[in-house]
Amino acid sequence: MKKTALDIHKKSFIVDLHCDTVWKVFEGCDIALDNDKTQIDIPKLKRGGINLQVFAVWINPKHAPHHCASRALVLIDTIYMLIGNNRYLTLVKNYKRLSGLKDKIGVLLAIEGGDAIEDKIELLRNFYRLGVRILTLTWNNSNLIGDAALDRTKLHNGLSNFGKKVVKEMNRLGMIIDIAHSSEETFWDVYETSTAPFIASHIGAYAVRRHKRNLKDDQIKAIAQRGGIIGVFFLPQYISKKLPATVKDVADHIDHIREVGGINVLALGSDFDGMAKRTKGLEDAGKLPALTEELIKRGYTETEIKKILGENFLNFIKSFR
Repeated sequence: MKKTALDIHKKSFIVDLHCDTVWKVFEGCDIALDNDKTQIDIPKLKRGGINLQVFAVWINPKHAPHHCASRALVLIDTIYMLIGNNRYLTLVKNYKRLSGLKDKIGVLLAIEGGDAIEDKIELLRNFYRLGVRILTLTWNNSNLIGDAALDRTKLHNGLSNFGKKVVKEMNRLGMIIDIAHSSEETFWDVYETSTAPFIASHIGAYAVRRHKRNLKDDQIKAIAQRGGIIGVFFLPQYISKKLPATVKDVADHIDHIREVGGINVLALGSDFDGMAKRTKGLEDAGKLPALTEELIKRGYTETEIKKILGENFLNFIKSFR
């Protein structure tokens, strides 16, 4: 019997490597309820079959240079309060914790923008102690760590000396380095500096959509060779020049990354609640089976689809404390 997208979903461990829902919760959105204001809420996560959701604490550069850490702490508290008030959510800090999820949805903490640690390695260690397991080195603005893809100002021509110390300390801690938003120069400095594999949590393929935020083929190969992970995002203007973007555009990026880097490098990094417009067919987390349906149409096997949906990231995170 031919398996449907829902059949595969029920048998898969599904991971989304990036969402920006935290700031909406901070501003008062109740994601315990199905609502039109957010792309992620508990009912939508359940409909989409998501087992592990990475919630990113986004640091707006307007808080720089002296209020980024305090902003991050406030948003981390928002996540802790969200988990504490919702019986369906639980904090995940390592691979071992994933085996005990059962009927709960795991929450993995990330910080989007190394501005959060300001100029202090000590703050990096304290964020790790609070449960943060992923740090996206930059957002759209270059910072003390390194240069950003969308920033024309090249402060360091890659990683700064401080940034290299940050990368090495993250390696020591067992904290996941995320190069989404990083410039090409920063990417290659991370490649040369890090002794551990790293991820691009929410990104696309440059060959499919020529955008500075997306990965070129040599970068895709480099991440794959290191055993890293690439989370393909659903952000309309970054995945397709022609709008509205559709689920087929997302699948085009997956096709290309598989061709260049292999099936084992692929994952999902939606960027839900970080977009003004929505991709048709993937408007929210509850629509995720539509992507599985598209991959089935393109000839992906059940094994390949399960890898993309979450197994690749599960294998990746095993090596981190």
